[in-house]
Amino acid sequence: ACLLVLSLLLFSCGEYQKILNKGSVEEQYKMAVKMYETKNYGKALRLFEKVTPAYRGKPQMERIQFMVAQSNFNEKNYSLAGYYFDRFTNNYPKSSKKEEAAFLSAYSFKLSSPVYGKDPTDTNKALESFQRFISTYPDSDKIDEANQHYKDLRYKLQRKYFEIAKTYYTTSDYDLRNYKAAIQA
Repeated sequence: ACLLVLSLLLFSCGEYQKILNKGSVEEQYKMAVKMYETKNYGKALRLFEKVTPAYRGKPQMERIQFMVAQSNFNEKNYSLAGYYFDRFTNNYPKSSKKEEAAFLSAYSFKLSSPVYGKDPTDTNKALESFQRFISTYPDSDKIDEANQHYKDLRYKLQRKYFEIAKTYYTTSDYDLRNYKAAIQA
């Protein structure tokens, strides 16, 4: 039994490499979908990257773009996933997966958002994305979850600004300009 599993594993790796390097675009697409469905997202992403130019403007591109975004999400590339889900919602406004992609875009940006003490760029992107989702889909099943994520992100930013003001205030004994800055912060 172990020998059978080992030989299947080696064969599938060889098959993947062969199709990745020398396969036709159609074979690469089929293998990418197979890798995606078997949750081998890293390999699926490499194949999707190769087939995307050939499928641009074709009906399969909608599915490819969603699977690329979902693969990045599952590989924990959250900033990229947020970008691709956002791009999907813009490129396919009539898609049945638009609402899901809009939520996952915002959620991806939230997951890529660092702790409150670091650069808030992804936090701000997540806030904007959740606000857009809440405004666009007020009757969604995910509205309560989106509102909670939005509150969590707002709290993270408030804490950041509080800590900045606190720093200015505690250093105001050394420089009076910091006291004024603490009031403004």
